[in-house]
Amino acid sequence: MNLVIDLGNSYAKIAVCEGTEIIESAISEKISNREIAYFISSYKELKGAIISSVVNHSRELSDYLDATFDVFLELTSQTPLPLVNLYKTPDRLGYDRIAAVTGAHTIFPERNVLVIDAGTAITFDVVTDRGEYIGGNISPGMQMRFKALHKFTSRLPYLLPEDDAVRMLGTTTDEAIISGVVNGLVHEIEGYISDISGKYKKLKVVLTGGDANSFDKRLKNSIFVVSHLNLIGLNRILDYNAQKEKSN
Repeated sequence: MNLVIDLGNSYAKIAVCEGTEIIESAISEKISNREIAYFISSYKELKGAIISSVVNHSRELSDYLDATFDVFLELTSQTPLPLVNLYKTPDRLGYDRIAAVTGAHTIFPERNVLVIDAGTAITFDVVTDRGEYIGGNISPGMQMRFKALHKFTSRLPYLLPEDDAVRMLGTTTDEAIISGVVNGLVHEIEGYISDISGKYKKLKVVLTGGDANSFDKRLKNSIFVVSHLNLIGLNRILDYNAQKEKSN
């Protein structure tokens, strides 16, 4: 049982994990020592901790975890992984992306998996049934597209879909913006699924991220939604490194 902290662009997650199971989790704008202390006092069985951050964070947080746990890992580009990383620029690979594909391979170890992370950006990453991370693509996320239409034009408003009803063709400017962004992303996702499934047989498609629920019902393809995929992946990375350290 481990404490896992994931500091993302939009929000931070903290969770108690055991294997692929999330025992308890919380989401907030910022994780402090107070939240960490709560989980430590509530779960005496905690063995280790890992922190992953795609944003700048206080060293105080890492120092506190390092002083509290016998096994502490801060994810970096040098961290040993339970995958073969074929990315040509591993030092620039987002920790959220490598955590997501590790989580996907942990859940589906014998399948080729396409991981679609619909967050601030939307990423498409492939991990094979041999445990090889091939790479992927990065595209603007849904809210980023809405904001861009507003920011880079003089008259288009900033909008977000208020419900699940999105027209194929908008009959007002507001409808046209919402339809263009949402349906454009749906067609983009389905296009990637179609192309990648043609190359990687028996492909499993896993959808995660803050906007995952906006797309899972709209996609025609069969997908598996995992809301805590990054946390599962980070926990696997921590367990992998703890086992390596123990065996040395």
